[in-house]
Amino acid sequence: MVLNIKIMCGRTFILTAALLLFLLFVKCIPASGLGYPGVITDSTYAEGISTVMLRSSTWEFSLPLIELDSDQKIELVFDDISDSNKQLSYTFIHCDDQWQATDTQKQMYIEGYMDIEIHEYQRSFSTTYDYMNYRLVFPEEGMKPVVSGNYAIVVFETGYPEKILLTRRFYVLEKLVTIVPQVKRTMPGPNYGTGQLVNFSVTGEGSIVNDPDLKITAVVKQNGRDDNSVMISQPQYKRPGRLDYTFSDKAMFQGGNEFRSFDIKSLKYQGANISSIDFLNPWYHVILKTDEPRTGRPYFFYQDLNGSFYIDNEKAVDKHSEADYAYVHFTLDFPPSLDGSNIYVFGMLTDWKLNDRNRMKYNSDKGLYELIMLLKQGWYDYNYVIAGPSGSSDEYRIEGSHNETGNFYSFFIYSKETGSDFTRLIGHDAVQFP
Repeated sequence: MVLNIKIMCGRTFILTAALLLFLLFVKCIPASGLGYPGVITDSTYAEGISTVMLRSSTWEFSLPLIELDSDQKIELVFDDISDSNKQLSYTFIHCDDQWQATDTQKQMYIEGYMDIEIHEYQRSFSTTYDYMNYRLVFPEEGMKPVVSGNYAIVVFETGYPEKILLTRRFYVLEKLVTIVPQVKRTMPGPNYGTGQLVNFSVTGEGSIVNDPDLKITAVVKQNGRDDNSVMISQPQYKRPGRLDYTFSDKAMFQGGNEFRSFDIKSLKYQGANISSIDFLNPWYHVILKTDEPRTGRPYFFYQDLNGSFYIDNEKAVDKHSEADYAYVHFTLDFPPSLDGSNIYVFGMLTDWKLNDRNRMKYNSDKGLYELIMLLKQGWYDYNYVIAGPSGSSDEYRIEGSHNETGNFYSFFIYSKETGSDFTRLIGHDAVQFP
């Protein structure tokens, strides 16, 4: 009997030791080894996750960007409408300038724990559509990024890091250079009247911008979008302490058109662009006015959100948990496709992506394209995009493009030292045009 007990204790010790070694091994696996995609995008991977917003904690229309070693915070808010109570955790993944997961140990860029539970969540209150609202303000004391650069926050079920619910991109800035941006309308040529040309210069103290051991790359984004951002690996001119990016075509963007919008902050009366609001037990249905193509029409200015949205309920104390969901009906008067192309509702409300959730269908009886989306109360910008069978998309065939259109441009400067695992974010600026 004594011998059997000793053998069992020995086996327990071996199993325990093996488990500890395995856990230690998992902690040291690079991010790419844990099954994260090579390029991390703003994506939702679980059914029921809705209305994901990642923005500055002080201004909801800002980019999710903080300065390294500062007190600045980012706020993540999202809903789970699947009627299931989940315990959720999150972690950070460092990425390079192309959003590839950094292939190194987390301990090299995170101080504290490698993941933390999300503790702030509550049930929706006085809504027809039940959901659980989650909120997180980070960095927290227990987990902070210690290296600048591109990051992704990854939310997963607690204890199951492979069950990822969502990923969202954010930035940690180490301000070492100054950016002087300039946006102007294109001169006579192929994009005259429709394009906006972006030029900028980068200056830095010492030799940081001229250091031969540093690879400097620049990224320009229009309205915070990643899908049409421009990356420039070499400046046009190098001078002592200065890089000039004054190309005539590398950072040329179509101006597009001001975004369409609608207001559903209240479901009791018709806001902007609303045809009717119907309560069909148990849900609200919001019918938007039928849209028409704007190609060929003169430019008309009106204030938009540059494709963004915000959540609000006019009578709510807490808009995130008291705003209701409604089925929003989009209709577009446009000829049916003869080449297999599809039309999509497009904007930040679709994560700037084209997929089945925002693909319209042609109703031959009405002669209209239609789409129904489940959306939370607030104010939304949107536009229409055509995508062909080959995957190419056209944002301007329906909406038109004008060089007068107001757009928000962001500039990011990255550096990577020879032999380093990390691409650092050393400069950022932004400008509203015009």
